[in-house]
Amino acid sequence: MIPLLWACVGEAPPPEQGVERYEIATADGAGLVLHRHQNPGPSVLLVHGLSSNHWTWEIDEVRNLGHYLSNAGLDTWLLDLRGHGESRRAADGKPQRSGWVVDDYGRYDLPAAVDLVLAESGRDQVGYVGHSMGGMVAAIYAGTVAGGDEKLSSLVVVGSPIDFTDPDPLLDLGLHAAQFYGPFVGSLPTQAGARLQASLGGTPIPVDALLYNDLSEPYVELMYERVVSPISGGELRQFGALAGEGGPFVSRNGDYDYRASLARIRSPTLVVAGRADNVAPVDRVVPWFHEVGADEKRLIVAGRAAGFAADYGHMDLCFGDHVVDEIYPLIRDWVDR
Repeated sequence: MIPLLWACVGEAPPPEQGVERYEIATADGAGLVLHRHQNPGPSVLLVHGLSSNHWTWEIDEVRNLGHYLSNAGLDTWLLDLRGHGESRRAADGKPQRSGWVVDDYGRYDLPAAVDLVLAESGRDQVGYVGHSMGGMVAAIYAGTVAGGDEKLSSLVVVGSPIDFTDPDPLLDLGLHAAQFYGPFVGSLPTQAGARLQASLGGTPIPVDALLYNDLSEPYVELMYERVVSPISGGELRQFGALAGEGGPFVSRNGDYDYRASLARIRSPTLVVAGRADNVAPVDRVVPWFHEVGADEKRLIVAGRAAGFAADYGHMDLCFGDHVVDEIYPLIRDWVDR
């Protein structure tokens, strides 16, 4: 079934006009692609989450954080982590589908991307915005990589879990699925599954309920068509290790407790959680605020009780129906320093 599903995976959307494209290699030989909206203002790097790509932030011309920050004068960069989006080939040109874990994103991909941004912009620091796993790999980079935190002028984590203790039923189901399938697959062609979900209008698995709460058509279709990227078996195995009683997010070999490493992060940190987020419920995200070592930090729970127009779900935080008016300004104000 896996080869058949891979055959159903289509090409990425065409590149945007006026956006510069950079191809770089990491220290361990992976290939990365970054997309730049060049401006003279402060630099900011946007990073997507699990099974996603840079289109998370630029789903169309309207719900487009890249354009939004660029229009505010910021030098805006978007990264496709290895195996995601346009980062489909390693430095040697071979297909990049498997052979890595989540740790590698923080230890190799982010150092390469951040150093490129600093070299091209001529700046000493870059702001960082990460959604979901994109925030988690920032914890790896800023909390454990030598000098990582010093290169970040600010940090924004959006719907990023850092602790999985006593997971709720939906999250526990996902972790057990990762535990079961991880050892048997090199990578999952989730793009094909997303298009199947869209074409069938739903499946017995409550995917829609997991992903959004404030997202109208045609953005649901755009999400399944454009945003989804494959998941490596290594990612599945690392997350699968949290199945059962869960615990803090740790390295694949268990040597690093990434929640504990947050205390080393001094970059001003904005933590955004979605009140209706079923992938990263509020209690999985809040430890960021309590544990991060930054003197300047803020926690926002995006929901009606806090004055927002809706209770935000996981992907709503990136391209939901009210994101341009409510979430984008919060991010802009935090990274424009």
